[in-house]
Amino acid sequence: MDRKENLEFWIRNRRSTFLNGLQPGGRIDRSVIEKLLDLAVWAPTHGLAQTWQFKVFSGSGLEKLYLKQQQIYKISTPPERFNQEKHDRIATKSECVSYVIAVLCKRDPRKRFPRQEDLVAAACAMQNMYLALQSFGIAGYLSTGDVCYDPAMRNYLQLDEEDACIGFLTLGIAREGYIPPERKRLPASEKTEWMID
Repeated sequence: MDRKENLEFWIRNRRSTFLNGLQPGGRIDRSVIEKLLDLAVWAPTHGLAQTWQFKVFSGSGLEKLYLKQQQIYKISTPPERFNQEKHDRIATKSECVSYVIAVLCKRDPRKRFPRQEDLVAAACAMQNMYLALQSFGIAGYLSTGDVCYDPAMRNYLQLDEEDACIGFLTLGIAREGYIPPERKRLPASEKTEWMID
């Protein structure tokens, strides 16, 4: 397989493996996480602002993160939308999850560029890791949602006013024989307008 085919393979075969596809008790070696983080920082970044930052949770740190997520969900969810099963399920995630990487955008202190560019750079860093999961033999998914963006989570992650949490890259080992559902995408032609003469 040449380099072009190899690149296309990893992009087209990136998969999200959710909790039901992760092996209980599966553990990832820390060196793999360090390699993922080293790949993340090769994302494009205007003026080398490098606005990404990562907080890595494992072991008791992971349990504390999920406890905080439970608390935030309970406090911030209106009673008519509160789902006790969802609340309880948060605490059991650590049975299958080995690491969570909180992918953060720390605003360039000099504010040289629009905030959106700082956010995009951090999101690209997250995508670098996402694309590499399968090559390291690990699995996972990006978790976002109301709890991710809640002010209480921002405080927990020690984010300043213009910083942002891009999401939680939730990682584990895929269950043996697990095949993620087929992904579908609209063809680029349906989303493209050619602005040419």
